[in-house]
Amino acid sequence: MIQVKEVRGGYGEKEVIRGVSFEVNQGEFLGILGPNGSGKTTLLKMIAGVLAPKSGQVYLNAHPVQSYRPKALAQKLAVLPQKTDQAFSFTVEETVQFGRYPYQKGWLQSVTKEDVQVVSTVMEQTDVAQFKDQSIHELSGGEQQRVYLAQALAQRPEYLLLDEPTSFLDLAYQKELLDLIREETSSSRLTVIGVFHDVNIASLYCDRLLLLHEGKAEMLGEPHHVLTTERINRVYETVVTPLQHPLRANPQLMIEPAATSDRSCVKLAEGWKTHGSHGMTFSIKQPLRILSSHEKNGGFFWKRSLGTGTEALHEMLDDREGILFLEQSGEPKEYAAQDDEEDVLLYGMHQEGELSVWLVLKESLSDGASVQMMGQLMHIIQQETSVPIHHLCIASAHAQQKGHDALLHERVRKKVQRLLHTLVARKK
Repeated sequence: MIQVKEVRGGYGEKEVIRGVSFEVNQGEFLGILGPNGSGKTTLLKMIAGVLAPKSGQVYLNAHPVQSYRPKALAQKLAVLPQKTDQAFSFTVEETVQFGRYPYQKGWLQSVTKEDVQVVSTVMEQTDVAQFKDQSIHELSGGEQQRVYLAQALAQRPEYLLLDEPTSFLDLAYQKELLDLIREETSSSRLTVIGVFHDVNIASLYCDRLLLLHEGKAEMLGEPHHVLTTERINRVYETVVTPLQHPLRANPQLMIEPAATSDRSCVKLAEGWKTHGSHGMTFSIKQPLRILSSHEKNGGFFWKRSLGTGTEALHEMLDDREGILFLEQSGEPKEYAAQDDEEDVLLYGMHQEGELSVWLVLKESLSDGASVQMMGQLMHIIQQETSVPIHHLCIASAHAQQKGHDALLHERVRKKVQRLLHTLVARKK
């Protein structure tokens, strides 16, 4: 266990850390967050024993970290910095072997069989064995960082400290590195403390988060307790919007630009639609927030285009990634539109005894308002016809939150009535 008790200190007369206390249990992954200058790296240096606090104490397995001799401390604790500059061109295997230095004894400090076995094991774990005879300088930044992780793991530490280890890595290498570290916390009960700038990554990988503000502990707890919109806005002095991760409960936050660009303004008049025996499509240059009730492709999406119909129609479309396509097959389709107004468009298709209806709005809707609109749209259709619904879609600009709009709902009701009347008349 690591125990940090009322530590204070910094550099010279400047006090950076101001009375921080917390504990980290075995096998836990703790993330340290905070704006620039909040003391994240300074606190990590105190935990590592590199910087002695002016008051308070850091305990490692109930002993003050400052009481350990360097080699003894290195057997307990390893550090993975954000970037390591190595002057000499050692091979990957030689670089990883440096992690065994704390265990070497005597003047010659020769490599033992145990050292060779440990180095081989950690190189396999981190997937760098394939590079073992190459110079460390020949590897990419992401590959080098995996080598330095292997070096840290070769120390066989109980504790691993991370100082923004993914700052210079692309997305794939960030994921690979953190997946490896997360796996170590589960398989070998490694305890990890990491400093992060990216709150979303910290939320996904850390068990708990410590949020620092002006050298003090603002909040310590699980990600969903720490990463509230109000708290992050206040501490970071910015504006963020909460997001729902599609697969996990971990909170995610998105920054908001100060102003909306002209390119983000939805212009429905510039959209185009096609319809025929294969189905119907609607496309526009700007992405729309789409809510779909489709059985297989239901939920919220950001897409520029909507499509429904046969696989043949899908194959004719160019933008595969930018389209939400809801497949249907069968007989020729009856199509109708209510697009006489530039801010509210309604399209409908009757096929094989089922009804598909798309409502496209220039007006912005929150996700909650879209769900309410979907329920009302379904209610209106069921009142007007007994034809089963295949799927409904509501697409909007989603630029800002808006409340209930009685006038909009009444306009939609009238458009639906006219659309259904047209479809029924054509079917006859």
